[in-house]
Amino acid sequence: MRLMLFTSPTCKYCDPTKRLLEDVEDLEIINILENDEMTEMYKVRAVPTLVVEKCSGTEIYTGLDKISKYVDEKGTTKGCGCGCHH
Repeated sequence: MRLMLFTSPTCKYCDPTKRLLEDVEDLEIINILENDEMTEMYKVRAVPTLVVEKCSGTEIYTGLDKISKYVDEKGTTKGCGCGCHH
């Protein structure tokens, strides 16, 4: 499983989201202003956006509320749940 948090320096919700996810191991924080290619690849249109890439597909959560709900409901445990140990 790969977790990527897309942020921007001017986003007022990005810092609280980073704090929410600060204990997540291997979280990639991606500045959209410095990573056009990845931003386009995942079709990120707003920040903060959490991209959860699993063997079973990609899930995208945009906004502090939706990211917080993801953390509350699914947690941020390692692995994608398919048994592949990614």
